[in-house]
Amino acid sequence: METEDGEKIKRLIIISPPADIPDEPQVTCRLLQQSSATIHLRKPGQTDRQIADYLKQIPVSFHPRIMVHGHPGLLDHCDLMGIHVAEKERTTNLQRLRQFRLAQPGRCLSSAFHRITDVPEDDGLLDYILLSPIFDSISKPGYRAAFDPAELTRFLSRTEHTVIALGGIDAKRAATAATLGFKGIAVLGAVWQAASPEKAAGQLSAVCSGLRWARSSTDRRPLNPE
Repeated sequence: METEDGEKIKRLIIISPPADIPDEPQVTCRLLQQSSATIHLRKPGQTDRQIADYLKQIPVSFHPRIMVHGHPGLLDHCDLMGIHVAEKERTTNLQRLRQFRLAQPGRCLSSAFHRITDVPEDDGLLDYILLSPIFDSISKPGYRAAFDPAELTRFLSRTEHTVIALGGIDAKRAATAATLGFKGIAVLGAVWQAASPEKAAGQLSAVCSGLRWARSSTDRRPLNPE
């Protein structure tokens, strides 16, 4: 997705449900067909083989729009967008991530943060970060918003990171996220708990395309292959 000023950055990320649902790879294919979204494939506890079997059910033309949570070895066999790294990996294996960046210059790296104070200065390692929970979660009852809007606005106005809002995002709250200064949104429940995930994804994609998002101060590589 290209913005008016020529930047290519993330606007809509759809995170997979952590537990498999019936015909999920086929639904994921339709989400990719009917929206501009990038898919974050997150399956805690699953092996490389299980994730590879999932990917085999998705046309290879869609693979460059898929980020996998962990499983970096899969990038040797699949033309994936990149990997999302967990907090533990980010904090204990920083050198390994830097080596990955050098070895895979065309891939993306992302990670998630839950406190503004944990977000480091942008040193070029991460292409974008997820910050959550911004609103009360849809998929996790009782998981409440954790940020003050004024604090968010200050942080987003000064950070050089590409920051994506996660937590409780739906079509209406996407506009609020853009107003606060985020550069995109990530969703889970708003799509997978909808009566029609495909329709929900298409609607979110259309909403995101019509919003005025914050500009990125850097553009190291295209974060969306469209």
